[in-house]
Amino acid sequence: MPESKNRRKKPARRSNGSGRTAPPAPTVDAELARLAAEGLPGGSTAFDPEAAANAVAQELTERSRHGSPAAHAPTPTWYKAIMLGLLVVGLLWLILYYLFQGAYPVPGIGTWNIGVGLALMMAGLIMTTRWR
Repeated sequence: MPESKNRRKKPARRSNGSGRTAPPAPTVDAELARLAAEGLPGGSTAFDPEAAANAVAQELTERSRHGSPAAHAPTPTWYKAIMLGLLVVGLLWLILYYLFQGAYPVPGIGTWNIGVGLALMMAGLIMTTRWR
């Protein structure tokens, strides 16, 4: 279905619901841009807009990166084994302490066995934060 001539001539409207058109983008004066470049540290008297745009794009790209690709590599198998081992050993330590009423795993330290079991489990839990 063809559009009417009146609809084609209307300016584009903003989607904010006010019915107003967007104001024109301000033009940047070349002299103002040159002066701004001179005022920056390391600024020079010769202003190259394309070089400035490339520098800004490179800086934004570097800022948007969240580390090197090697930082997002999968976790090695040995790390997972130690992590799960600490969790299981800490749980077994607590179970032995309660089942044998303090006689095992280390009878000389008494209720500190609870602290040892919890510390082992916490070490395993902290290791899970690095697991990918």
